[in-house]
Amino acid sequence: MASQYTLHRGGKEILIEKEDNFFTAILPSNYMEEDLRRVNNIEQVKRVFGNIFKVRATPHNVDDVMDRLRSNENLNHIVHHAYRPVGDPGTRYYITDAIAVCFKKGTSVSKIEEIAQKHGLNLIREYEKERSFLFQVTKSSGKNPVKLCNDLQEYKQIEYAEPNLVNRFQPAYTPPDNIFNNQWHLQAWDGFNVIRDADVRATQAWDLERGKREVVLAVLDDGFDLTHPDLTGENKVVYPRDFADEDFYPVPVRNKGDYHGTPCAGVAIGEINGEGIVGIAPGCAFMPVRFSLSADDNLLYDIFEFAGRRADVLSCSWGPVPVYAPLSSLLYNQLTDLAETGGPRQKGCVVVFAAGNFNAPVVDVENEGFWWRHPRNGMKQTKGPIRNGHASHPDVICVSASTSLNQKAAYSNWGEEVSVCAPSNNWHPTNPQTQLPGRGIWTADNDKHGLGYESGPYTGRFGGTSSATPLVAGTAALLISANPELTAKEVREILESTTDKITDPNPDVVLGLRKGNYNEKGHSEWFGFGKINAFEAVKKALELSPKPIEEPTGTTTGIEIIAGLVNPIGPEVGQEYIMLINRTAADVSLDGWSLMDSNDRIDQLSGIIPAGSAIKLFLGSTRLVNSGGMLQLKDENGQLVHEVRYTAEEASQEGWLVVFK
Repeated sequence: MASQYTLHRGGKEILIEKEDNFFTAILPSNYMEEDLRRVNNIEQVKRVFGNIFKVRATPHNVDDVMDRLRSNENLNHIVHHAYRPVGDPGTRYYITDAIAVCFKKGTSVSKIEEIAQKHGLNLIREYEKERSFLFQVTKSSGKNPVKLCNDLQEYKQIEYAEPNLVNRFQPAYTPPDNIFNNQWHLQAWDGFNVIRDADVRATQAWDLERGKREVVLAVLDDGFDLTHPDLTGENKVVYPRDFADEDFYPVPVRNKGDYHGTPCAGVAIGEINGEGIVGIAPGCAFMPVRFSLSADDNLLYDIFEFAGRRADVLSCSWGPVPVYAPLSSLLYNQLTDLAETGGPRQKGCVVVFAAGNFNAPVVDVENEGFWWRHPRNGMKQTKGPIRNGHASHPDVICVSASTSLNQKAAYSNWGEEVSVCAPSNNWHPTNPQTQLPGRGIWTADNDKHGLGYESGPYTGRFGGTSSATPLVAGTAALLISANPELTAKEVREILESTTDKITDPNPDVVLGLRKGNYNEKGHSEWFGFGKINAFEAVKKALELSPKPIEEPTGTTTGIEIIAGLVNPIGPEVGQEYIMLINRTAADVSLDGWSLMDSNDRIDQLSGIIPAGSAIKLFLGSTRLVNSGGMLQLKDENGQLVHEVRYTAEEASQEGWLVVFK
């Protein structure tokens, strides 16, 4: 029987054992990979991260191969066993030659140096905000990182000591193989495999807010076609970063299989430019951050630190397969800190993660055997606890998926950790040959860079929680655009409290579970607190806005014209309207009020505009013409309340609103 050890991770102790025929090799240079492949009794060599490779040896030869590599001074390889949780063959841990150590407050520098020297540790870096360090384990340490961390845990001065593991992620969507009118998730209708209530009420939300360039949404993924017209625009792209190629041009690479980042970004921030698709937050800035969906704890720390200090919202459409993958203490604490103080406003960075696509629990510590389908390797079984460390973090918004029929997406992961759900496509989680009802998501596709879903700049085959996640992240960016004073915590509370409580009485197609209803706290394991409603969420954000009453014309009524539909010759002729907002704490009667345009045409108004609310008023005699113009709002005494002006350029797009600043 294999020897058992304890792996310390995220404050937990995981009982592990050596893998029978897998180990990790850290090569001094990448050109030595071919030399490694030629070693006797090695069946497979595959890069998992940087210069770290997983190696599969022939059965019963692992220790012999590792000994030969260690003793060959010409090779200078560092090799460690791969490990798995006891009784769980589906989870595998790859360790590096580094460990993260956090010392308790008050520990002197001399004591830290003494411990490091005693155990042969070389300092790699010191993390900010806490007394934490990344050390390299050397030959003089005498033990591998797992065993060494167990020794270090015995020191009373040490808060935690954990191996720097390699994290490997699956995109939250695996592809099964132009355009606003096709984007049912933004504005749905009743038709084949789609119902009118399946969308997120995006068009109504856009009446209030379409996103501001000052608000930055970062998408962390495998690469972005920055030549795509829907991912470009004036001041659209900010702080681009490529952690895979270590440069500032995060485009996908075809021969590396990159296909995923571009469609995710399209769902979130696709630009309004008269062609193609539209994202839920088209006016927001886009921060593309590329990595190879494989990273050790240290690199993940750097990625989140870079993005989390510059972006208001992080969208992460990836995660582990259903195995036991808790976060390290370093990363757990970092996400907590970012949620509280991150982002350029220092009001917290909204972090959104995909729940996953295996019809699996996000967390199940009691699991004794869960079968799931790997996108490339077929059916697998996880024995032992399941935990998605990122998606289950209490400060992360975990997103599941619903369908175009307002039902559970059959593949969507579930659990108490799910915050909200959002529309996406549908497929069978274990049998790809089984067709299930539901439409795909239309979004941007790789055209000049990376792999495409289709041969062109757009696809209607996107989906998974990969698509649901940027839809939620983009909605969060709309809320911050509407009310920049919101904290990350308040954004989450608004998203959860303004949802549509969709239900699904049908049993799960694989497990037979029925989790499509809500408990006494208003939570469903399938849908979280419900499907996001962008309109209700933006409206709530505006209601909570502490902005002082603007006085553009010397008045203090707090009633303003915020937008107007300019379309005198389009299909909506006669349907022009304006949006009024009441920024006061009291209801205001519009009886006797009037609206006048540039040609002195007048509409008489009536009715009530509730406190803190926005209303739509259709125009009668007054007009918003394409050549530009002016509107004046006057009260019952004929006093000017608000005046707005717009140019021909601002009114040039038929069918869209002019938003008055």
